[in-house]
Amino acid sequence: MDGVRITRRGVLKAGGAAAFAVAAGGAAVNALPDAADAAVPFRLGTYTSAGGPGITGGHLDPATGAPVAEGHAAALSEASWLATSPAGSVLYAISEQHAGTVSALTPGLEVLSTTPTGDGPAHVTVHPGGNFLFVSLYGGGAVVTHPIDGDGTVSPASDLRHQGIGGRRSHAHQAVIDPTGAYVLVVDLGVDTIFTYALDSQAGRLGEVARTALAPGSGPRHLAFHPGGGFAYVANEHDSTVTVCAWNDGVLRPGQVVAAGPPTGVTNHPGEIVVSSDGRFVYVSNRGTNTVGTFATRDDGSGLEPLATPDCGGDWPRHLTLDPAGRRLYVANQRSGTVTWLPVDAETGVPGAVEGRFAAPGAAQILI
Repeated sequence: MDGVRITRRGVLKAGGAAAFAVAAGGAAVNALPDAADAAVPFRLGTYTSAGGPGITGGHLDPATGAPVAEGHAAALSEASWLATSPAGSVLYAISEQHAGTVSALTPGLEVLSTTPTGDGPAHVTVHPGGNFLFVSLYGGGAVVTHPIDGDGTVSPASDLRHQGIGGRRSHAHQAVIDPTGAYVLVVDLGVDTIFTYALDSQAGRLGEVARTALAPGSGPRHLAFHPGGGFAYVANEHDSTVTVCAWNDGVLRPGQVVAAGPPTGVTNHPGEIVVSSDGRFVYVSNRGTNTVGTFATRDDGSGLEPLATPDCGGDWPRHLTLDPAGRRLYVANQRSGTVTWLPVDAETGVPGAVEGRFAAPGAAQILI
């Protein structure tokens, strides 16, 4: 592929979350010191067309929660979504452009491989078995299956599934593995449908099991499971709602629908949705109102109760995530070029006032 440097490494550098380091100017730097065992590593994907540095890596200050950058990997343009291998020893990144690619990198952000994947990739996820990853093509309207080699590098696609329905064009936006690892769910914003597949690991192909239609024009974007495994929550980009779905043996059944943002009259487009590790709370990034939709779960996850919509502290919150302890919520604000972090009340689940801001031009996703 013209303009793409493809390299392979037979042996990965020492990795895992505790050994996370980054490359600055093409040279790997040392892993974080053992004394900082309370520090949490992060990776930040950015849009280079908006001035972002590609991928930034570092750690979260254990006292303040502030991101501390250790270096950058500028070799990948439009690195808007990242994922890690199950062991954390390989980082995967898409390049969201017409001739889209998916790359594998070491913990030190050295490129191991770069593989063509299709038009306009928006998301990448890794199967818990570690042998496959799935790329959602927003532009190409499909989900792509790529085998992962034993050294962590990405092989050419083994399967491509287009999802257009009735002449409507697919815009696949996310693939999610269900809690059992048995199913791959693909959230399609273009056809207002979530497709459920089973993976044939021998052939490297997806076979359709079911499809779930949501409200016409809702624009489902991202989905997150309740840790109990019986329910999932879908952030709908076009009608600014969240749909609660029951989940059982490969079938989603839509139920309650709630507003994602406050009733301000501002056009709002939900971006990311996350669930706290204990399943008590759900958070949605609201692009437009620039708020964090905060909900309490009820009845074992079958319902949502709106709690609050605090200000995210930036403009156009494309992504959000919780730190491992659930004490802080981090928001990647694309248009303001910042990552903000908010303390989370352990009892109420409601995020407080913004604690700080980290400059991040073209911020797309913060992976913790």
